[in-house]
Amino acid sequence: MKTTIPTTLRPSFFLGIDIGKKDLFCHIIGPDQSCSERFDNTQSGIKLLLKWIAKFCASAQLYACLEQTGHYGDAIAVALHDMQIAGLFLVNPQRIKAYGMQKLRRNKSDTADAKLIARFLKAEHLELRPWQPRSDTQQQITAFSRYADSLTQDTARLKTMLESQTEKLAVASIKRRIKLQENETLALRKKIKELIKSDAELHIKSALIKSIPGLGDIATQIVIAELPDLTQFDDARQLAAWAGLTPRHFESGTSGKTRTPITKIGSAHLRRGLFMPAMTARVNNPLLKTFGDRLIANGKKPKQVIIAIMRKLLHQIYGILKSGQPYNPEKRGYAGT
Repeated sequence: MKTTIPTTLRPSFFLGIDIGKKDLFCHIIGPDQSCSERFDNTQSGIKLLLKWIAKFCASAQLYACLEQTGHYGDAIAVALHDMQIAGLFLVNPQRIKAYGMQKLRRNKSDTADAKLIARFLKAEHLELRPWQPRSDTQQQITAFSRYADSLTQDTARLKTMLESQTEKLAVASIKRRIKLQENETLALRKKIKELIKSDAELHIKSALIKSIPGLGDIATQIVIAELPDLTQFDDARQLAAWAGLTPRHFESGTSGKTRTPITKIGSAHLRRGLFMPAMTARVNNPLLKTFGDRLIANGKKPKQVIIAIMRKLLHQIYGILKSGQPYNPEKRGYAGT
């Protein structure tokens, strides 16, 4: 039997929240009125925000939208989800910016941003997929993975500094820091491995991802840490677009010159995590080596080829996780077709 939501409780209020480190700028659009307010981005501020919402509507009448702006929005997202509103959506900021440009937006402020998010939500909510919070294990893996990544980058910086350092005291200090950070990174990676092994679903995903030639332990950990729920995407192309690995086509006037840079929206952590595996796959994965050679023959530059292989790896990750089957070089699409 089909469940019908009473007309009075159908979602008819649209809340946009512009998130900052210290502030939550909110705008709510209702059937008869709209209103803006600012709250502190703290637990007490979030409680006041929820009370403010309750003045306007019941939970079942509310849609809410936030931009994907990192961890500053985590607490309010969880609070709204726990409130059991009709729908909560986390949207890439570039999509909302594009909507604003389409509407010839003229004003730029925190309050204006919140209004734009609410207007975007009202216009586009039927095309959006609701957000679901990640498990505690998944959140731990993401936090540890990103910290390990930052330590790795800083260690590389210290090693570069060491090459040009001649003072013995400074050399000794840098070497101690490098050793300490390398040990910390190893400990973090070991903890992530334990967390993945402790979760049956993530353990299976890890084995599937590692079946792809070019993806080792660390790359697999980064993919698991950064990959969102795949039910948000209809196909691998949508996932690649989310990750910022799809090209944008530019043609300049009558010069005939074109360029196709990637969009660079989505997770920079995921893109960085796929770069070295793509370099490895370019050499050691026969299928992707052939794919890369064909791109070179078509006039693509080496960096463009690596980015294309990164995108192909992401397509393969999507395919094996959706099918639940390990990498199969005979499967259509894995050869770069």
